[in-house]
Amino acid sequence: MTNTDQTEYERLQGFNFLTTWLHSARYRNFLKTMRDYSVTRTSSEPIRILEIGCGPGKLYGLLDGIFSIHYFGCEIDPVFVAAARSRYGNRPNFNLTDQSITSGDVSFSRYDIIVALETLEHIPEHEVVRLVERIAGARPKLFICSVPVELGPALWLKNIGAWLCRYPRYKEYAWAQTFWAGCYQLDKIPLHQTSHIGFDWRWLAQTIRHNMKIKELKRFPISWLPAAVSSSVFMVSEPRD
Repeated sequence: MTNTDQTEYERLQGFNFLTTWLHSARYRNFLKTMRDYSVTRTSSEPIRILEIGCGPGKLYGLLDGIFSIHYFGCEIDPVFVAAARSRYGNRPNFNLTDQSITSGDVSFSRYDIIVALETLEHIPEHEVVRLVERIAGARPKLFICSVPVELGPALWLKNIGAWLCRYPRYKEYAWAQTFWAGCYQLDKIPLHQTSHIGFDWRWLAQTIRHNMKIKELKRFPISWLPAAVSSSVFMVSEPRD
């Protein structure tokens, strides 16, 4: 793929070596989880994957050719939809809908793995709660998600670092909002809606924990670091017995 074929989102992810490395962590860990799952799987049927917020289809592009899959992506951004269909629309194991995942029109019941990478922070929290409940009710073999850490010292590191290298993510915040969110004072910043501002990954983990069993929780870029200085968290969950 040439630079001219990339969406603006993909160009920003590849802004420099650091952003490329950080944004690729979710995919590296997903591939490892897929390998572990495929080794223990007894069925010879293709692995059925539903991706919530699939963007331009990068995850499908990474998986196809390595694993036998049937892939279904959900994406509402028309730029991403057009890019994904242009790249993969002729593949027999690729399907895509531009319906919102929160509309209730997409069935979760026939998938082995449901995945949402850096997506749930862009959905209002009350809708995410219902979404997690629906996923848990469908009992996929795995629910895998990653979300950014947008509070505590991690946010200071991300936004100051972005400012220093002129990476535009810091512009989403006023500097006062960066300061207060870094102090865990979320009452002093706007209530979370669909942007990064005010997002607290801890409530999402607790919501998932109430509905499923979290079997793995990793922090990026280095898993042994505390979440307070990590850029993102990656959770792998399974149905409760």
